[in-house]
Amino acid sequence: MPRPSPRRAGLALALALLAGCGADGDRGSVSGTIALDGKPLESGSINFAPAEGTQSPSAGAAIEGGKYEIPRDKGPMAGAFTVTIRAPRKTGKKVPAGSPFPPGTMVDETVEAVPAKFNVKSELRREVKAGSNTLNFELTSR
Repeated sequence: MPRPSPRRAGLALALALLAGCGADGDRGSVSGTIALDGKPLESGSINFAPAEGTQSPSAGAAIEGGKYEIPRDKGPMAGAFTVTIRAPRKTGKKVPAGSPFPPGTMVDETVEAVPAKFNVKSELRREVKAGSNTLNFELTSR
């Protein structure tokens, strides 16, 4: 079996290294804090959906103790994003569960604690860069 020339071996190594620098090289880790009316949002979720012109999958994380973190391997690609923040809260009431649960099944009623302008009608826009991103959110219920 003939031995590869040093030039071919170098080319093969360069191609292997480039293959490892694919899309993950353009991804960003995203972390930060989220407060509602000056208090940390104890639990909920955050999602980054690509805005028009950005080629990326959506990325999201749970909010715990006012903080969230999306690791780079699960993070969005570099670009512009619409951010949605949700925080369902129990009202203390029980309501019928509905289908597919058996009739008479009751569950805790929940309401969204975060105003619609931060979720279903989100006005939040942020830019994500490749690498590490710290994006904090100070929300108000007014």
